Amino acid sequence: MYGRILVLVLSISLVTITPAAIAAPNDQGTSTASAGPRKHLANIVFAGLAGAVLGLSTLSFYGRPQDRLSNIAVGFAIGVIGGTMFSTYKAAAEPREFYGDNRFDFKAESAPVASYIFEF
Repeated sequence: MYGRILVLVLSISLVTITPAAIAAPNDQGTSTASAGPRKHLANIVFAGLAGAVLGLSTLSFYGRPQDRLSNIAVGFAIGVIGGTMFSTYKAAAEPREFYGDNRFDFKAESAPVASYIFEF
């Protein structure tokens, strides 16, 4: 059971870190829109793996570690939740990086051409 889960998680993580999965720059030098979601998915998977490793490291503190193998799953779940929270925060705080375009650039050039000035 744990072997199948480990193989599944490792295969997903290997798919997310291959060079083909990283979005290549297009002609303008900016990355495509798929770079953000793949990067966030990789963050979530690696946070889950880190949590599983931390859960695995707690087994040495028990006399019968085979009775506490659920620590690995709990560590993985906590890591996935933490990675999801981090990725959600990054997507909300920096949408340009997530979506890969400049539709969120609010510069002074985008000020309205016509405006009203009230003076008394």
